[in-house]
Amino acid sequence: MKGLIPWIALLALAGLSETGLAQQNPRRLTLDQCIQTALASHPDLAAARARVQAAQKRVLEARSNYRPRIDLQLSYTRQTYNFAASPGTSPHQVSLFSAPQSSATAGYYYAGITAGQTLYDFGTRRGTMAYSQAELAAEEQNLERVRQSVVYEVRRAYFSLLAAEQELEARRQALANEEKHLEQVRAFYSVGRRPRIDVTKQEVAVTEARVNLREAEETVRVARAALATAMGLPIEQAPEPADSLNTLESFGPLESLLAEAEQNRPDVQALRQQVEAARAVVLIARSALKPSFSLSALLNYRNLKFPLVYNWGLAGLAAQSLFSGGYNQARVAEAEAQQKAAEAQLQSLLLRVRQEVFADYSDLTVARDRIALSDQALEEARENLTLAEGRYQNGYGNIIELNDAQFLLTQSQVNTIVSRLQYHLAAAALEIALGRRP
Repeated sequence: MKGLIPWIALLALAGLSETGLAQQNPRRLTLDQCIQTALASHPDLAAARARVQAAQKRVLEARSNYRPRIDLQLSYTRQTYNFAASPGTSPHQVSLFSAPQSSATAGYYYAGITAGQTLYDFGTRRGTMAYSQAELAAEEQNLERVRQSVVYEVRRAYFSLLAAEQELEARRQALANEEKHLEQVRAFYSVGRRPRIDVTKQEVAVTEARVNLREAEETVRVARAALATAMGLPIEQAPEPADSLNTLESFGPLESLLAEAEQNRPDVQALRQQVEAARAVVLIARSALKPSFSLSALLNYRNLKFPLVYNWGLAGLAAQSLFSGGYNQARVAEAEAQQKAAEAQLQSLLLRVRQEVFADYSDLTVARDRIALSDQALEEARENLTLAEGRYQNGYGNIIELNDAQFLLTQSQVNTIVSRLQYHLAAAALEIALGRRP
């Protein structure tokens, strides 16, 4: 398949089997409208938003450690109370409480409320809170990255569909020209000015033009389905593009773009948050080497029968791990190593980001230059076809020259379309490399 088909194949849907997927009267939407639809309905964004919500709840979980804990317990137990001595029971107690075993039961009532508050733990709560907040910030940056990826795919599919439709129009024009040439060749043959082989060759050219047109029609159908999928819509709801390939964007100098990417890329921001999370884990691990202080209180009512007897209590606790077999020290060393790994990954990502921006900027520059050259080649190909048609009509040219001129014009039209498509794809890739918000 010629022309744009290798480009469109990159966007085709795997396993596409439906046959009547294109709408009879699809909606005409601008690129901005397609992007807004995708941002509102794409399932990948819904999943990313749900992950952000889960991270928000983990922050609330971590914050709860700063607040007191109050628990209420009510219980009723009915059981036998046969006495069984245990080691350390005095003979007097044994003689006092021993009795024949009985299956008689009695109830036991309990109602109690306890409250506890950690006073200070040398960083455990603070580290847990910092870790959960860093996780939330990372998920928010991941959501932004998913949003940018969705926009990127919509732009790719949108401009690819525009290019496919323009190629389809070029193939229609080529078929019309080939059919016009066939009428001329047949007229010249009928009066003896051209041999029969010219008619045969031109009939072959018309057939090839029809095949190319049919392939271009299918390319448009596949590209429209790819646009619907990129927007998060069923294939049958694919829109019709309302914009043009002729609009070109402008970007600043390369150095400012490199700095912009390092500052704004969501994946860079997410990895920075992972570094902060790793530092929080180090803080939590180190806090295990230090004491913790907590305060608790209780009030309960219990008895074998009513009225219940109350008791209350107040307790303070200071705890310090003296020896853990090296576990706490190993945990600190592990957390510090993970922090170094996260910092190294951040530096590696920054290097890759600069390389991506540099490569995408280079592709954009080449694509812009190619547009000017392909436009010039198209004008020359039109002039060449006009000359070839005149030479053939006046008996100076031959059918091969005419067919070559027509093929060159069609190919130049396709090359012009491809050059503009490559520019828009490069611009889309550069924007996602920069981390720009859609």
